[in-house]
Amino acid sequence: MAKETDPSLNSYLVLVEQLLNEQTNILAHAKENLQQFTLCLDDLEQLSNRNIQLLEYIRHCQRLYEQLKTNEEALQLNQEHLQSIVGSLDDVVWSIVPQTGDILYINHATETVYGRPIDDFLDNINLWHEVIYPDDQQRVQESQQLIYKTGRQEIEYRILWPDQSIHWIRVRSHLIKDVQGNPTRIDGLTTEITEQREIQEQLRHDTLHDNLTGLPNRTLLMDRIEQGLKRCQRDENRRFALLFLDVDGFKLINDTLGHLTGDQLLIILSRRLSQCLRAEDTLSRLSGDEFVILLENLTHIDEGILIADRIHDSLKEPILLHNEEIVISVSIGIVLGGEQSVYQEGDQVAELLRDADTAMYQAKADGPGTSKVFEPSMHNQTIQRLQVTNDLQRAIERQEFVVYYQPIISLESDHIDGFEALVRWQHQEQGLISPIDFIPIAEQTEAILKIDHWVLRHACTQLGLWQQKFPNLKPLTISVNLSSKHLSQPGLIEILDEILAETGLTGTSLKLEITESFLMEQSRTVLDMIEQIKERNIQLCLDDFGTGYSSLSYLDCFPFNILKIDRSFIKRLAGETDKCEIIKAIVDLAVTLNMKVVAEGIETNVQRDKLKALNCSYGQGYGFFPPLDSHSVSRLLEEQNTTIR
Repeated sequence: MAKETDPSLNSYLVLVEQLLNEQTNILAHAKENLQQFTLCLDDLEQLSNRNIQLLEYIRHCQRLYEQLKTNEEALQLNQEHLQSIVGSLDDVVWSIVPQTGDILYINHATETVYGRPIDDFLDNINLWHEVIYPDDQQRVQESQQLIYKTGRQEIEYRILWPDQSIHWIRVRSHLIKDVQGNPTRIDGLTTEITEQREIQEQLRHDTLHDNLTGLPNRTLLMDRIEQGLKRCQRDENRRFALLFLDVDGFKLINDTLGHLTGDQLLIILSRRLSQCLRAEDTLSRLSGDEFVILLENLTHIDEGILIADRIHDSLKEPILLHNEEIVISVSIGIVLGGEQSVYQEGDQVAELLRDADTAMYQAKADGPGTSKVFEPSMHNQTIQRLQVTNDLQRAIERQEFVVYYQPIISLESDHIDGFEALVRWQHQEQGLISPIDFIPIAEQTEAILKIDHWVLRHACTQLGLWQQKFPNLKPLTISVNLSSKHLSQPGLIEILDEILAETGLTGTSLKLEITESFLMEQSRTVLDMIEQIKERNIQLCLDDFGTGYSSLSYLDCFPFNILKIDRSFIKRLAGETDKCEIIKAIVDLAVTLNMKVVAEGIETNVQRDKLKALNCSYGQGYGFFPPLDSHSVSRLLEEQNTTIR
């Protein structure tokens, strides 16, 4: 028999089954929820990543903010520093709108550079242009327009301050454009350069002007001559003249009175020359004591000669310097140009100046205080003079000189008292050359010093030989000419001592002949040298008395032993009716001062007799003897020695 199921068990099973179903449903539902949760978890994970990124971005923004804040503070600090630097600059820093000129920025240096308050420029934008010096306004305006092509511009110009004083500025500007190339502003820097320009102008002036007299120098003169020649090319009726001036005897003045006095004399001379000229003329100091005057736009070609005469007249008035009156003269060479002038090219400046210099030397050869107009033949003479100068140097080296001796006769006894040593040049090609053809040229160089020394030594040696050979004769003397250039040679006294010692002569046997130009200035140097000469008992002769700077003060200040009357006075004694008051006055003066008188250039018995009647002590000339060589003099002395015996 089937066993009957326990209802409680079934119920339990049913319950269990129900519970299982419920649990299954719950599990299914839980699974479903779990799946949904898993999805949610995925979403949450994604959301968390985004939050992290957002957080990082926020932190990055915070860092940027902090950095920006720091940069802003640094920028503010830098801007303050920049403002401080710009504000302390001496230059004007500015920025303007290109088209309108409105000021975008300007610093306080404006007041220093322009001499005006900044507000003046802010209230009047045209003031920048109004303060420009009138002569510079057009040039500045052209420069301002050029910046739109070049982008940068630099210009220097003058401005006027409120007190109308002129100042120089340098403006450097820069055009700023946007990305499309349109001008947005102009930035600039303005610097005052007044002092710099003044220094530049002074340097330029110094470069073109003589620092002693302030006159144009050679460089500026050459430029003005060149421009003048070009103007003559354009206008065939234009006339000009060039005057080349040289102060007569200036080296003697410089050597005796000193370079400082010489400089002061040149300054005074330049002022006096300026007073003789027109405002348009150019007076230039070429070098030393040489001046050149350019006369342009002459109405007549002879005006150049008239101005030269005016200069000579102006110098007749003595120059007062250190409470002493000094009379000077100039030799002037003149070149005339204009109608059919040979000077037509601008590059003939040197040639023009050379010809004026040549004419000046011709004038100097005619005597102090004269003028000479250039002639083409003078150029050949200059070449010859240059050749003589070169030959002289070689002649000194080769000792091509010989000494001739002209007897000096006692008019009382008709016996030979002494000789004057006269140098001749025995040229290897031209033969015997007279001193008149080379001594003036030697005087212009240092050659005369060497020639004088040679003649002095040679003549003293020869006199010593004659004194030994003819002891019965009255002690003979030798007269030697001495150039004024020896004033600047402190070794002259030592040379005299050396020659006297070598030849065995006493000082009384030697006579030094000096011209009046030697004594033109009574300087301490001259007085000391004369005193030392006198201490050696060497006699002093004043040569060519009455032809140079004759002054009785020379006879009072310098202890001369002998006066030599120039031959130009002796020529007047040609006939019985000739007047001789001047010679008589000279002789009487010499006698009063206990001086002897020697007459030069005696050619006739009439002249000799008249001079003897006037108590003239000695004479020389062709009326007695011409200059003789040493052998002829020896024979002459032999005859005189025989007569005495």
